[in-house]
Amino acid sequence: MPKKAAARSVRDSIASVSLTTRVIERDRIASGSLKSPVVICGFVGPGLAGLTAVGYVIDHLGLHEIAHVMSHFIPPSVVFIGGRIRHPFRVYKNAPGDLAVVICEVPIDRVGLYDISAKLLDWFTRFDPREIVVLDGVPIRELPEDRPTFYVADEDRQADLKSLGFVPAESVLISGTAGSILSECLVRKIHCISLLTPASITLVDPGAPLSLIRALNSAYKLNIATKALEQDVATIHEELNEIAKQYQKVQEQASAPAETPLTPKTMYG
Repeated sequence: MPKKAAARSVRDSIASVSLTTRVIERDRIASGSLKSPVVICGFVGPGLAGLTAVGYVIDHLGLHEIAHVMSHFIPPSVVFIGGRIRHPFRVYKNAPGDLAVVICEVPIDRVGLYDISAKLLDWFTRFDPREIVVLDGVPIRELPEDRPTFYVADEDRQADLKSLGFVPAESVLISGTAGSILSECLVRKIHCISLLTPASITLVDPGAPLSLIRALNSAYKLNIATKALEQDVATIHEELNEIAKQYQKVQEQASAPAETPLTPKTMYG
C-alpha cells in the first residue's frame, strides 16, 4: 500500500473511532444544574496523588455521579465502589452545582488523549466552567520531609496562589490525561491551573493527597475534613520509624566486634 494511502487509512480509522467518544449523562436534569462550576480533575499519575485526592473529595462532600465518558480509547473495565459497579471515567457534582469533579481510575491510550479531552471540554463548555483544576503528583522516591504545594497557572492567577503559600513550579512537564486537559483548556481559553505536590512512587504516601486536599480547602473554601488522612499519615510515619529503629539495631549488631573465643592458653595462662 502506498505511504499516502496508508496514512489516510490510519487517519480514517482514528476518525471513525473518535465518533464513539462521548459523555453520557446519567441524569440530564442534574447535569443541567451545573452553574459555572469549579471542575477538579484527578487521574492516574505519580503516587496516585491526584486520583486519591479527588476520590476523597467525592466521598467527603457526598457528591453525586452525573455522567461518564465512553470511548474505545479507555480500556474496557469497571470499578466496584460503594456496593455499585461503575465506569472508570466519571463526572460528579455537588448539590448547588458550583463544583464538579472528574475522576478516571485507568490509564488512557495516548492516541486518544486529544479526542477524550476535547469531548469532555465540549460537554463542560455548556456550563461555562469557572476554572479547571488538575491535581497531580511530582514523582520522588522517598517520603519528603517538606511537602510544598506547587502550582502551574497563568500570570493573572499567580498572585492569588502565591498569597495562599503555594510555590510556582519552576520547570515541570505535565503529560498524560492531566496534560491533555490543560492543553485543551489553553486552546479554548478556559481558565485552568494545576496543583502539584511531591509524591513517593515507592512507598505508600497518604501525605500527598492530604497536601492536595489542604490546598483545595485553602483555594476554594471546600472545608473538607482531613482527620482520616492525617491519621493515615501518622500511622505510616510510626511504622516507618519502627522499621528504621529495627534496621539501626540490626546494623549495630552487625558492626559490633566479634568476641574472641577462649583458648586453653587464655583460660590457664
